[in-house]
Amino acid sequence: MKPKFIVAIAGNIGSGKSTLSKYLSEKWNFDIIPEPEAKNPFIKKFYKEPERWAFHSQLFFLTERVNMQLKVERTTSNIILDRTIYEDAEIFANTLLSVDEYKIYRKIYEHYLETITPPNFVIYLRTSVDTLMERIKIRGRAYEKTIKRSYIKKLNERYEEWIKTFDIAPVLQIDTDKYEIYSLFGDIEEVRKNIEEFFWRMNERRTE
Repeated sequence: MKPKFIVAIAGNIGSGKSTLSKYLSEKWNFDIIPEPEAKNPFIKKFYKEPERWAFHSQLFFLTERVNMQLKVERTTSNIILDRTIYEDAEIFANTLLSVDEYKIYRKIYEHYLETITPPNFVIYLRTSVDTLMERIKIRGRAYEKTIKRSYIKKLNERYEEWIKTFDIAPVLQIDTDKYEIYSLFGDIEEVRKNIEEFFWRMNERRTE
């Protein structure tokens, strides 16, 4: 049993992944596999003491993401992934963990990669640091108030490095600085049209 189609939405904190996921899920009638951040019991501690709680937090995200992916393997529904397991490992864990911690994390991650169906395509929401910081401020999550600009900048750099070499699935890159995210978009119909055009091009290639 395999899902019919998997679309993954990738991007930094504040890029608009959840907003876009919800919108597309309603328009396309796809099921969402959500970002597990709200369920993470270490997330608030992590933002207060990153070095102490990063390993705990990243292991939670990894195991939760794997559990979600295993549910995907058992469904025939079309799926939207709000962030990918690849980002967790290649960007966040790689940025936050010590060398020894990352070695342990990586062994677990690579073991589960063999059991996971990759997405059919990825939508990467490219967003500048200024825009990300403004959106994080606007959404007003209490535990995110301590997020430093330098951290967001480092993650953005990692994202750019990662997306250049990502070859597991086709990628559509969208510059979200062009759109007002909390009305996405007042421009969201244009965004959706671009995504759907890409979607059908990739689907035609898949069935050729």
